[in-house]
Amino acid sequence: MSLPTLPFDEKQIYVNGRWVTPVGQESANVENPDTASVIATVPECCAEDVDQAVKAAYAAFHDGPWINEYSGAQRRDAMLALADEIERHRDVIELIESFNVGKPISDMPGELDDTLDLFRHFAGYADKVQGRHIAAQTNPTREMYTVKVPVGVVGFINAFNYPISLLAWKVAPALAAGCTIVFKPGPQTPLTTLYFAYLMDKTGKFPPGVFNVVLGGAAVGQALVEHDLVDKVGFTGSVATGKHVVRSTAATKFIRSASVELGGKSPGVVMPGVDLEKTAKLVVSGCMSNAGMNCNALTRLWVHRSIYDKFIPLLKTAAESLVLGTPQNGDTQMGPLIDENQYKRVLEYIRIGKEEDRAEVLTGGGPALGRGYWVKPTVFTMTNPKARVATEEIFGPVLSVLEPFDDIDDVIEIERRSDYALAAGIFTQDHSSIAKFTRKMRCGTIWVNSYNDVYSYLPFGGFRNSGFGRELGYESFDGYLATKTIIDSIAC
Repeated sequence: MSLPTLPFDEKQIYVNGRWVTPVGQESANVENPDTASVIATVPECCAEDVDQAVKAAYAAFHDGPWINEYSGAQRRDAMLALADEIERHRDVIELIESFNVGKPISDMPGELDDTLDLFRHFAGYADKVQGRHIAAQTNPTREMYTVKVPVGVVGFINAFNYPISLLAWKVAPALAAGCTIVFKPGPQTPLTTLYFAYLMDKTGKFPPGVFNVVLGGAAVGQALVEHDLVDKVGFTGSVATGKHVVRSTAATKFIRSASVELGGKSPGVVMPGVDLEKTAKLVVSGCMSNAGMNCNALTRLWVHRSIYDKFIPLLKTAAESLVLGTPQNGDTQMGPLIDENQYKRVLEYIRIGKEEDRAEVLTGGGPALGRGYWVKPTVFTMTNPKARVATEEIFGPVLSVLEPFDDIDDVIEIERRSDYALAAGIFTQDHSSIAKFTRKMRCGTIWVNSYNDVYSYLPFGGFRNSGFGRELGYESFDGYLATKTIIDSIAC
């Protein structure tokens, strides 16, 4: 099995409804992380390329038909046509994603199902943009109402870990709201985004400039964030880069809004009374899915003292049962890390866990398969809650089981002081513990007796260093709209 032949010139970018050769002269190799082999070469854009893409999006928004002539129903139908086009080519997208990201091919049908659901779900919002009529409070000669309008040009900077899924998280609500877009995928994983642009163009439903793609690393992202014609920035990535993005949006000529979805160090709590074997499998899945490259990965685990000794062997069995292997093999359950930098980063954290934090290695603890960027699923036990491996985001298949606890109030108090507040999970049959945990924990999503399931209609996001703004749900759609107030003098 090999990477499908791409139906576009991979040395070009998509701007203003056309495939164009970028001004930037640099190029970058795209790897298959399973083998570390090069599978494509794509261009590195420069600031001039970003400028052209933003100006195309700006012209499409202010002068083009997308918002000035298209009704909400027409935008809805365009998005539904796009979803149908994605569905017709889903097998190709699944293979591209598997080769470019190293995802197990068995994971891809679910991700494509979610992608299709997102575009169809948000298409339903496109013709339901509503304002309010406000009765005159002091002056009966004034007619007062609000209208919702799209924020304008949105610059998106995407992460590498879920290229097609996170693209849908961002692009679907923005299109439904009537925005135009300049999209920069993660530099390691550009191929799905380029293929998406090809499918969008293939529908013939989207005017030129509505969706534009630029490629590259930090310099390209910086040029996009700082461009004066960008009205909103959407970012998914690291805390350090997210803080830089937020500072940049305020340091330019015009302050613009931003939505940033950043890192996490999400805790899980296992209480007495649950099915321990089932819970161990849920915990391992919550941590190790996508090779641990999840912002909301369950990476800090609290186990009640009364069940600790019974639970740990089950956790070891669950972690060691994960099948590693060629991602295109249907039996593979966990893939490699994305690139050499992430591979070295995760191995360094494993060293820190062993040598500096003095945590015990239950299983894993090193490279796997002898090729590419593979790391064994790793579980530390008896980890100090303040240890580096227990407090810093690793973004790899590494779980820290903390020292056993007796009182859930102590766990909540410690976790409320965490730098991150993206997600958490609790496994219990005790309703009072559920009520206390869900009420007192300050984080964006809390799972009870499950983990990692997300839905197009439920908002996702965090607090503190996990970012602000929300993806998914009506909240995401509303984030791409602005409120305009109209005061009409009816007696002039």
